[in-house]
Amino acid sequence: MLVLSRKLGQSFQIGPDVRVTIVKIDRNSVRIGIHAPDDVSVKRDEIVFEMPQPQAQAPGRSYEAGAA
Repeated sequence: MLVLSRKLGQSFQIGPDVRVTIVKIDRNSVRIGIHAPDDVSVKRDEIVFEMPQPQAQAPGRSYEAGAA
C-alpha cells in the first residue's frame, strides 16, 4: 500500500485520467474530490464488499421462475 501525505488543496494523479484532490480536512475526516472519466467506476469499500441481502417474500408466495 502506498501512503501519501497531502495538505488541503493538494492533489495526486492515478494513471493518466484520474486526479484526487483534498478538499476539506476536519478533526476525524478528510473530504476528497475525484475527477475521473464517466466510464471509471468509483465506489466506497463498504459498498463494494457488503454482502447482498436476501429480499423478503410474503408468506406463502413463491417468486421462483415458472411459479404462478
